[in-house]
Amino acid sequence: MSTLERLFKPRAIAVIGATAKPGRVGRIILENLLRSERPVYPVHPTEINLLGKVVYRSIESLPANVDLAIIATSAENAVAAAEACGKRKIPFIIPVAGGFAEAGPEGKLLEDKLRVVVSVYGSRILGPNTLGIFAPKERIDTIFVEHGDRSLGQGGGVAFISQSGSVGVEALGIESNLGFGLCAFVGLGNKVDLNEVDFLKYFRDDPSTTCIALYMESIDNGLAFLKAAREVSTKKPVIVLKAGRTTSAVLAVASHTGKLTGSDRAVDGAFHQFGILRAYDEEELCDAARILSLVAPPRGNRVAVISAAGGYAVMGTDEIELPNQIIPLRMAKLTEATTERLKAIAPPFASVHNPIDLTTMANDDMVIEALSAVLKENEVDMVLCITMFAPPGITDGLIRRIAGLENEAKKPIVVVCQFGPFTDGHIRRFYDLGIIGFPNVVRGVRAIRWLEERRQIIERQT
Repeated sequence: MSTLERLFKPRAIAVIGATAKPGRVGRIILENLLRSERPVYPVHPTEINLLGKVVYRSIESLPANVDLAIIATSAENAVAAAEACGKRKIPFIIPVAGGFAEAGPEGKLLEDKLRVVVSVYGSRILGPNTLGIFAPKERIDTIFVEHGDRSLGQGGGVAFISQSGSVGVEALGIESNLGFGLCAFVGLGNKVDLNEVDFLKYFRDDPSTTCIALYMESIDNGLAFLKAAREVSTKKPVIVLKAGRTTSAVLAVASHTGKLTGSDRAVDGAFHQFGILRAYDEEELCDAARILSLVAPPRGNRVAVISAAGGYAVMGTDEIELPNQIIPLRMAKLTEATTERLKAIAPPFASVHNPIDLTTMANDDMVIEALSAVLKENEVDMVLCITMFAPPGITDGLIRRIAGLENEAKKPIVVVCQFGPFTDGHIRRFYDLGIIGFPNVVRGVRAIRWLEERRQIIERQT
């Protein structure tokens, strides 16, 4: 087994600091883990029964099959608990408490004691100051704040590694409204032991992971990280949101994590050289992961735009042809045969040159026939399909029909969908059928650019 296999697939789990008091971290984590269908052992010195589970009075009395211990106590008590877990040879320990290096010199001394546990006993520690892990398919969830777990519970292919728990869970919670396939969430916290390199290597070889997204504030060993990311990027995309780009932000990182960060210009150059895609905010990070985890790169950068609203077609064209882009896109030039076919499909006052404006007279059949014609065009590599559901001839049935076309064409279709208060629900339906959609043109074209950048990375690596 992989060295981290038992972290995500433990035989049994101990919750140290489990409590009967509602709203407490130890209670929330215990409730979460009871859904895992694995043995869960609460540990508390005075409780007898918690949520129907027999309570163990001490770590020393735990059964031998515990692979993962969650420590939900104060920072000072967490150190003693971690040492007791180390003596019991528990392979993985997650102290969730804050109050370590980010809190000052005294907290730094506590972190040093956790490092001693790793070096003396061989247990691996994730954190401290962490939300831990969430593996939907395994129903392993140590996150004790709201995190969209119900929306993300179906699982998927994205491994999301975050140094900040709040950034990670809030980003995922919002994005899950549109459909997000999460394979695993990892909160790195203060990284006294396990770090981004360990998880890059694990998810590189994990067959269920198709894309790795990271939110990072500091990188402990830059060269090791870059080498690991390059190895991963030959198989699957790696996207990084690296915070701490300005002088003031660097100082904020030091306050938040107790660590320093490096030059942003050097980071930018290194990411490009080692095949890492870079995001600049949490929305970009999640959008890139959504598209790259499910959609294969195109053959080239030529884009066709189809819309039933002329203004959106124009905006899409503007975004595609924006000058000074590091990753340029081109509007595809349709052949005469394709334009003639489109003329036979569209109203006489429609525009059949790229961008294609079917006007508000469009109906489901018209959109599908136009999309089919464009997908068969050799000059087209990708399609931006702007699906507005306001025209009376367009129905919800269009969603499934577009998905069927994409599966046949083997060319990326990125959907921009707007339908008032029903927008998120429609985009979620697209996602469930394998089509990635976005609620505005800027995000849709940006997703197409992610696909083109991934194509370029693969091309450079071969």
